[in-house]
Amino acid sequence: MKKSHLVHLFWALVAVAAFALGSNNSTSYAGEERANAEKRITPSSGLSNRSDRSNPSRSGKARSVSRNRETTTTGESGIANLSESEIRQIGIDLKATKTPLERRELFTQILANLTPENAKLMREQIVHLDSNSSEFRDFHYQWGAIAGEEAVLNGAETPERDMATTLAGWTASNPDDALTYFNSLEPDAQNGSGMKWGAVYGLIAADPNRAVRFTMDRQEAGDKEASRLMDLVTREVIKSGNPAEAANWATALPSGEMQDAAIRRVAEEYAEDDPVAALNWANTLPQGNGKNRAMRESFSEWARENPQAAADRLGSMSASSERDSATYGYATRVAWENPAAAIEWANTISNEGTRANALMETGRAYFRKDPEAAKQWLSNSGLNEDQQKRVTSSRRR
Repeated sequence: MKKSHLVHLFWALVAVAAFALGSNNSTSYAGEERANAEKRITPSSGLSNRSDRSNPSRSGKARSVSRNRETTTTGESGIANLSESEIRQIGIDLKATKTPLERRELFTQILANLTPENAKLMREQIVHLDSNSSEFRDFHYQWGAIAGEEAVLNGAETPERDMATTLAGWTASNPDDALTYFNSLEPDAQNGSGMKWGAVYGLIAADPNRAVRFTMDRQEAGDKEASRLMDLVTREVIKSGNPAEAANWATALPSGEMQDAAIRRVAEEYAEDDPVAALNWANTLPQGNGKNRAMRESFSEWARENPQAAADRLGSMSASSERDSATYGYATRVAWENPAAAIEWANTISNEGTRANALMETGRAYFRKDPEAAKQWLSNSGLNEDQQKRVTSSRRR
């Protein structure tokens, strides 16, 4: 457990970018709550745990509480056993800080001296912080890592939203026990308070392959958000390597909805990095939603870099769902520079629903570029009345 403490404290103190919140732009209440849950769970350090790293601050005694106070005795774990008065003084100093550097130094002392025995008292010193702040999340992530179920259950008794973050830390530190606890919860509890998000974040740190299995289990259990859980796993895989490696990883996943979710995320990153290489990869994929999305992203980015080359390739493709997706990506990308040409391409899409969506999106660009010409086109566009209203009302918004 000592080594686990070292690993998790190191990652709790390294500042990296938080996870992006997915590609779904829904503004529904449920969508906003889900996005907020993701933000609350993610520690500011991210969750890439590597067991071969160690934390210099834990190699010996924990740092002194203050230049004017002596560090107390050190226990077997190598962490200074602070007295209650010293802990409370840290809290007073934290509230009185006037600069970010002072606040960071004091908060570092809190994490460096955090133990299962003093955690509740330490929490009193940071409870005034915004529950969405990086410090609040880091504290609870680290508490979960060192105290496990005790830390998670404490969150059930507090008004702040901290249970999922604490579960993330516990799962990263001890996935077996944490998952046993998670699986013992009722379905409503697993889905509430961001608990499943905390579990998958922790598994990403402990073992990304196990995180994949977790998302697949959730999908088999009927979880409608399983693909978004898989999206989180995929982002971490991309971060740990490069898009080409992530593409190979996604291709090797079992076919189905979870693989499609992974392919969609990889396709976005891969196409942005190298659209031609991404297209070559897309052509190797089995037919399905994942391949269609990869084709769409590849041609969208290729149209940005070299629209003529992308158009030439499109012209050589025979009618298929893959070509429809590729044309959608191409047309919607060039619509803002040449909406009339984009509309011509959109009209070549075979699937009626895909074609209508492409025409509505390119039509919005047309209205912004040339309203009068767009009005003339719209009346003969083949779009129904409701679809035409969606084009014109988008312009007014």
